[in-house]
Amino acid sequence: MAPRDEAELRRQQIIDGALRAFSQLGFERATNRDIARAAGIGSPGLIYHYFKDKTDLLYQVVRERMPLIQLIDSMKELDDTPPEVVLPQLAGRLAHLINQPLTVAIGKIIIGEVLRHPQLAQVINEIGPGRAMNLLAAYLERQMALGRLRRTDPQIAVRLLIGPLYAYFLSRYVLNQPEAHAISPHAMATEAVDLFLRAMQPETNQKLSS
Repeated sequence: MAPRDEAELRRQQIIDGALRAFSQLGFERATNRDIARAAGIGSPGLIYHYFKDKTDLLYQVVRERMPLIQLIDSMKELDDTPPEVVLPQLAGRLAHLINQPLTVAIGKIIIGEVLRHPQLAQVINEIGPGRAMNLLAAYLERQMALGRLRRTDPQIAVRLLIGPLYAYFLSRYVLNQPEAHAISPHAMATEAVDLFLRAMQPETNQKLSS
């Protein structure tokens, strides 16, 4: 194996170990020794050969292991396809991601740490939720300009669309509410998008339907 390939393999090994350690112990409590043990590497000091500090390591865990990032990257290619086509497809992909153990593990890490460490919230927002919402808001604004959606503030619109899914994630995976467990991720995502599309019908369509 080439030295560069071996170095990247070790780097990925540390990222996986950090994900396990952060999931089990939390970001604050997990030490470099815990991370090294979970990663199966001999020396905790080796971590600093690949990452500046523990915050940088968390950043890379979120950036490289959170499935949502892959979905965000695909959103860059959103075109002029109508929202009644794009948004149900997005709902299906979100429903699949919400139910993935990796998504749940990283989501719990983020929720558990950002309140105690505001700087982490800023870093994570820049690579994850903030990027996703801005890309989606830009798409919704374009659809409003084309007359396919009712005109409103696109930043409000995107939160009306995504907000129910955030609430569902919290109630199911953090608060562990039985009622939330009775609702499948697919049903929740599909219903959220359907209600959004109904509410965001252009005003001319609403007048015709009434």
